Amino acid sequence: NSCDESCDEEVINYSMIWNDEFSEPEINSDKWNFEIGTGNWGWGNNEAQYYTSCNEGYSKNCNKDLNTTENAFIENGLLKIQPIYDDINKFNDPYCDDRSCNYTWDYTSARIMTSGKKVISPGSQITVCFKNPDGMGHWPAVWMLPQGFVEGQKRWPQDGENDLMEHMRTLNANETQSTIHFGTSGTAKNIYKIESIPANVDFYDKFHSVTLKWQTDKLEYFLDTQTEPYFTVIKDSQTEFNTEYWPFNEDFYLIINVASGGNAGGSPDNSMFCHDASCSNLAEPDRGRLLIDYIEIKSID
Repeated sequence: NSCDESCDEEVINYSMIWNDEFSEPEINSDKWNFEIGTGNWGWGNNEAQYYTSCNEGYSKNCNKDLNTTENAFIENGLLKIQPIYDDINKFNDPYCDDRSCNYTWDYTSARIMTSGKKVISPGSQITVCFKNPDGMGHWPAVWMLPQGFVEGQKRWPQDGENDLMEHMRTLNANETQSTIHFGTSGTAKNIYKIESIPANVDFYDKFHSVTLKWQTDKLEYFLDTQTEPYFTVIKDSQTEFNTEYWPFNEDFYLIINVASGGNAGGSPDNSMFCHDASCSNLAEPDRGRLLIDYIEIKSID
């Protein structure tokens, strides 16, 4: 199943504990933080983008009243994460301006997260309704890291990463991937599943929803109105966790972003990127954006 312009109802009805339907034009600062910068030159994956925010100087087009930028805004009830490629009017890193250096960036994007604002725990069902950007070089993701990671209290990979949805250079338009990362030996390990849908309702052309049903020692991932998970990870059924620590019984937070290029995004097709804030170069600007219709977190306890 898929949905035309909005996603179908979630897999099971439980009591709502947190949601954002992006029905107001403001990105709610009570729910979302912006992460900024380059994550120590590429966020560990050789990515090309600079993540902007409404902090002073950290974007070209900040609307302080709405807490939006050229890379993250709400339009027609949708959160839009818009990567931009602009090799003429490059983005100047204000962090460098303070230090008499001159680093400029051709690619900008946005990464928002609930760290410190909405902590998510086992006993939750998380649903996100989305449409992916088209074109090589875009790497959209909806994922989770352990609460305390930003503060340096948790570490990667041993404290875990849970990717509900990501679309990388190796995937076709009608495929999505869910992955968990872990590993206490200093080497990152992962378990993942790629799910495909009919090509005529691919993730560039139609909205779809991914749901994570998260219980103690058990993770299940559903697509659209599926009643059977396409991906299940049970601690006691995976031989990896005979020796590895299972970090997924701790608190996590949610992240939404679109990376540009790098190991997983692939060499960018710049003709498929927006080139300015209004994406005037694309006949259909939303083709160059990650669109989020809604996010819901429900209790399953």
